[in-house]
Amino acid sequence: MAQPKKTQKPKAGNETDEGAPEQESAEQTAERKFVEDTLIRGEAVEPDEEGKLPSDATHEIVEEHEGDLPKIRRRRFKAF
Repeated sequence: MAQPKKTQKPKAGNETDEGAPEQESAEQTAERKFVEDTLIRGEAVEPDEEGKLPSDATHEIVEEHEGDLPKIRRRRFKAF
């Protein structure tokens, strides 16, 4: 009786033989694009002196570094 062939387990998503470096790069690119787009639309802003955001803002800028994109945090969802 013939032995069944052993098959390799399929890789999940875009996983490569090297592992995570390619995925990290894609995640970093997606995160950068998301932050840039949120800033361009005016949805990410710094809170005022009372800690409030304008009504059209959904994200708060929580940390800024010179020469780098700011870190943002979702504060609310936009209601259309």
